Amino acid sequence: MPLDRRRRAASLPPGSPKPGLAGLAGTTGIARLRLVTIAVDLVLSLAAQAGVAPARASGHAPDPEPQASAVASSGAVPPTSMTAAPDTLPALPAPLPPGTDGTETLALEIVVNGTSRSRPATFKLRANALYTRPETLVEAGIRTDNVKPAADGWIALDAVPELRYRYEPQNQQVAIDVATRQQIAQLLGNQVPGLPPATPATGLVLNYDASYVHASGNSTGNELSVWSDERFFSPFGVIDNAGTYLSGSNTGHYTRLDTTWSYSNPSNLFTINVGDAISGALPWTRAVHFGGIQVQRDFSLQPTLTTFPLPTIAGSAAVPSAVDLYINGLRQYSGNAAPGPFQIAQPPALTGAGVAQVTVTDVLGRRVTTSIALYIDTRRLSEGLYDYSAEAGFLREDYGIDSFAYDSSPFFSGTLRYGLRNWLTLQSHLETAQSLRNGGFGSIIGIGDVGSLSLAVAGSTASGTAGALYSAGYQYIGRRFSLNLQGAQATPGYRDLAALDVGVTFRHQYQATGSVSVFATQTLTASYIDAEDSFAGHSRVATLGYSGQVGRGCSLYATLYRDFAQHGVWGASFGITIALGGSASASATLTRTGDQTTANVSASRPADFSGGWGWAVQGGAGSDYHLGFASAHYRSTVGDFQASVQRFNDTNSGTLEATGAIAVMDGTVAASRTLSDGFALVSTDRVPNVPVLQENRVVGTTNAGGYLLVPDLPSYQRNQIAIDPLALPADAQIDTPEQDIAPQRRSGVLVHFGLRQYTGASVSFVDEAGQPLPVGSVATAQPGGATSVVGYDGVAFLAHLDAANTVTIQGNGADCTASVPFDAASANRLPQIGPFICERTAAPHHQPSPAPKEPSTP
Repeated sequence: MPLDRRRRAASLPPGSPKPGLAGLAGTTGIARLRLVTIAVDLVLSLAAQAGVAPARASGHAPDPEPQASAVASSGAVPPTSMTAAPDTLPALPAPLPPGTDGTETLALEIVVNGTSRSRPATFKLRANALYTRPETLVEAGIRTDNVKPAADGWIALDAVPELRYRYEPQNQQVAIDVATRQQIAQLLGNQVPGLPPATPATGLVLNYDASYVHASGNSTGNELSVWSDERFFSPFGVIDNAGTYLSGSNTGHYTRLDTTWSYSNPSNLFTINVGDAISGALPWTRAVHFGGIQVQRDFSLQPTLTTFPLPTIAGSAAVPSAVDLYINGLRQYSGNAAPGPFQIAQPPALTGAGVAQVTVTDVLGRRVTTSIALYIDTRRLSEGLYDYSAEAGFLREDYGIDSFAYDSSPFFSGTLRYGLRNWLTLQSHLETAQSLRNGGFGSIIGIGDVGSLSLAVAGSTASGTAGALYSAGYQYIGRRFSLNLQGAQATPGYRDLAALDVGVTFRHQYQATGSVSVFATQTLTASYIDAEDSFAGHSRVATLGYSGQVGRGCSLYATLYRDFAQHGVWGASFGITIALGGSASASATLTRTGDQTTANVSASRPADFSGGWGWAVQGGAGSDYHLGFASAHYRSTVGDFQASVQRFNDTNSGTLEATGAIAVMDGTVAASRTLSDGFALVSTDRVPNVPVLQENRVVGTTNAGGYLLVPDLPSYQRNQIAIDPLALPADAQIDTPEQDIAPQRRSGVLVHFGLRQYTGASVSFVDEAGQPLPVGSVATAQPGGATSVVGYDGVAFLAHLDAANTVTIQGNGADCTASVPFDAASANRLPQIGPFICERTAAPHHQPSPAPKEPSTP
């Protein structure tokens, strides 16, 4: 039975300190001996009356004799504890010591199942029970969702199911034993950090790809082709226009491809496109080009969001243990877990089937390994997640040929996906036009760890003719073997928007593809495709393939195909690629198509991503051609440039090509490589030659105007941009040398590193007699407010000075004021100025107080 702290304190001799949260450590001498004797006698007498011995520290009923003898023989003070279970809380004698509402506030360390789980937290001891805030228990890893708090919001530990606790004032602890199912699983592994909000900005971008070709020999002529992408971005979205210009001997015209205004909201995964776009589609539908309006859910706005269901890899540790996670034999996580349930937060790097092994090793080296079969299908949606796309407008005609050809009748298209369960994703699609109605339903069904099944059915009516589409498929992706079976059959009257757009009617497609890995680095593939539509006709193609790695620097491939729907259509090819060191490689291919044989050899070294030279050479010959080709490629921070020469049969040609971008932002014009997505314009307030780092990698230096454009930044993701402060001038000050940014899609971000000129100086002061001011006095400059302690020779370092300053110096016998002029042009030399005379401050003149009047005598 617990020992009442109030009764024990009352039994102490007069003048003895009363034990509180700090235990009995302060008791000394005879008082300590008497306290020990009294405490032991009380414990033994209370235990004898109850018929049990004192409980052990674990809180479980012990063998009474060893515990009692241990306490008696050791002579130690038994733990002053309060042990409770939800239904058997031993009562403390009432009333409690006087205090506000009978409550004692305690600061206790929480120990859960023998392990400290939190910093000291606040508890209240009232009504013979311990109370704490819900968040305190949650921080300690204990569930509170099934517990009803008291009226003031605090939770009694007695009310928590399957929890026992022991209050130990001498250790300032509360020891808790709680069942595993009442604990919150601790998250192990690298959790995905939060992303910074996307930073809007305003500017212009011109992407270009221009090439000039001169041909001589059998074919002569000159041709200039330019692809361009003009883009204006702002906080209100992006306006984008793309097109091509072609000029040759007999032609010269510009063809517009797409013009679109797009706006995205990452918080609700919403994107709207107005202008030219591509409709949403499912595996059993076909997308179309159109002009109009499109609203859709866009998961790419939150790149860290995992949309497909992932398995929960969890376990439980009885004692502090090491936890290792292996996926298909490769370790992906290693860390430590406290006693209790745990869950590995980082998702497994796996697509398809695999095996996860969780190994738990305790402090004694005992190891337990659990294997879990996994199957991850990225086509499915997690339970409760949905995806949609809706379009309305006019179908695009002759895309890439005519700039403004649209169908005269409007259309509507809608696509919806919904994760009803983690194993079941539902699909639906609807299309309407002037003479067309089309709609269908589909699903992707997970069948455990043996793959996924897909089913779909659609129907249509067009100009009074009805039709139907049936689709089914099965997919399995394994470690050694993969299989994909897909089939779609349309009845003769089936029509969709693509049939109205390009005039191609789908009829059927059956596909079977399988692959198997051999010796870990070799892969065999086989496929069969039976397809028919109104444009390409009917084909039945079977293909066998092989690819493999031989040694560390050599790879081989071989392919054999045959079209059984056409006579004499078959082919085979064989190739080898050899690494030459660095990024250079050489390859050779031999191809046989029908009765034609060709051979090609080539070697290349691509330019490094950070910049530099690259090259490529190629030679080939066949029964009706011979080819020679050579090119040089240079990559710089302002673009990619390539020159090449080629001889094909009796025609010679030379090509010059330039690819890059020009950005207008923050009143400056900067050249760059192609800006396909986000980028950053770094500004250092006109300070040139400052190294700029992206993710701790130097990407360039600022130009004469203090700007550098950093391309290739993924949008809506964290990108760290920094400058090297060691390269700044000696008089430069900067608040922070690095920033985390997240550009919006296809937009730029201005990263401004505010630099200020350092306007400090070492100033020497003397008194009116020409002697240095005393060491330790404090100098304060106004109006800047800079302060400094005066050192030897009366020198004080003031970090900021204006053109005219009044410096007050006080302390250590000094009380004076000096006028200090300052020339900011000299600050880049960190000057030493002075000495300046510090004139003593005149003491205020006090008038003598009038003598008190004598009180008048009545």
